Amino acid sequence: HLNADHLDLKHLDKILALSRNPSDIIEVQDHIIKKLKEEIQQLRDEVARLKDEKGKPKILPNVPDIPRDKPNHQVGKSKPWKKEAKITRVKIDRIQKFCVDRSILPDDAIPKGFRSVVIQDITFKTCNTECLLERFYSPSLKKTFEAKLPKDLQGTSFGSRLKAFAITLHNLGRVTENKIQKIFESIGTIISEGTISNIMIEEKREEFTAEKNAIFKTGMENADYFQIDDTGARHAGKNHYLDVVCNDQFGSFFILGGKSKDDLRPIFGLKEGEQIDKPMVSDAAQQFHSISSKQGLCWIHEIRHYRKLTPVLEQHRTLLSGFIDRLWHYYELLEDFKENPDCGFGVYLEWLFDFIFSPTAKTGYVMLDETIASTRKRKDRLLKVLIYPELPLHNNGSEIAVREGVIKRKISYGTRSESGKAAWENQLTILDTCRKQGVSYFEYILDIISGSYSMPRLSQLLMRSKSSTAY
Repeated sequence: HLNADHLDLKHLDKILALSRNPSDIIEVQDHIIKKLKEEIQQLRDEVARLKDEKGKPKILPNVPDIPRDKPNHQVGKSKPWKKEAKITRVKIDRIQKFCVDRSILPDDAIPKGFRSVVIQDITFKTCNTECLLERFYSPSLKKTFEAKLPKDLQGTSFGSRLKAFAITLHNLGRVTENKIQKIFESIGTIISEGTISNIMIEEKREEFTAEKNAIFKTGMENADYFQIDDTGARHAGKNHYLDVVCNDQFGSFFILGGKSKDDLRPIFGLKEGEQIDKPMVSDAAQQFHSISSKQGLCWIHEIRHYRKLTPVLEQHRTLLSGFIDRLWHYYELLEDFKENPDCGFGVYLEWLFDFIFSPTAKTGYVMLDETIASTRKRKDRLLKVLIYPELPLHNNGSEIAVREGVIKRKISYGTRSESGKAAWENQLTILDTCRKQGVSYFEYILDIISGSYSMPRLSQLLMRSKSSTAY
């Protein structure tokens, strides 16, 4: 509706105000068109699936190049790297001496001892044992007396180390039961896939469940904060959800039939209207809102909303780029506050938040302004770290933990029985907690399978160390 004959070029601000609405319309329409294209493709894929055909393959877009003159923002401060001597960390199992051929030595050669060279190797072969059980028979009692096998060998044809190795291959190495059977077969071990499955699911089920429960109970009792996240799962042919509750000291996994607050409350033993009085970090998903009275939100998720914007006009791309840079600068200030909490600095950061996300400061890019308004509504939870500096600024800890479940789902698809569901929960919990406590997963599983319980329990380690460091 602009009339070029009546435009006063001396008043550029008025001209920009008149032209802003058309640019906003372009951006909004472009956003709607992209959404409609995605929906149309999804419908086409669904039609193809119903016709027993394949839909469009999901190919990820190219990763954009990062300009060398522009900083690549990463979560947390980079840690200084220092090379450590390998020899101090390698376990020495045997010492073998290699001597110089005396025939090549001159007469004045002086002994100078030995120079150490460490060669790392493994032995992977069968260690089958034929157990001869001594027997006696008493004619008077009409009874046979026979020697007993050690407790961990009773009622089985396989030793504890084989079982622990199979469980480690499956959970730590992500190897399927079929491949584990072939690996054992390649060295001469005769074992079926069904037996391997029973080792994974049924072997020491109650003991592993007790370990998982103790880890969760002790971890929560001694935690300064906790994080929570979920992902999709399949159980008994139906859609379920894999939830993780964790911090930098432990991780506990739960497979639930739904993702509502009513599904989550039983995990924490909460009744209707009750909340945990402990700081928590999550994304902004609705089901997490009522879990803790001290909920903090993930800043990386928040910044991601801005990075997803794809403006068409160059002026809007410039506005967005500048705003994202300001967000990262604010994030770095929050990191500084966490390292040195100061009341005055906290007041300044709250004022700066109000300034950056001010309702009166319109950028002129409607999609950006709407996203800013959305962030402003989450202020209290985004700035919870100013009250509880121990809270991480992001939820990467739980995302890293739940990623193991995502990969496991892609490999094994899901669980079919309650025993299988319990095995996933138990082993993911023990695996993640072992990783965070620096404990050998194989040795810990072997300790339980063999029944020796010579190692400190993970729950005991959690009692000694309270979580205080974010990822």
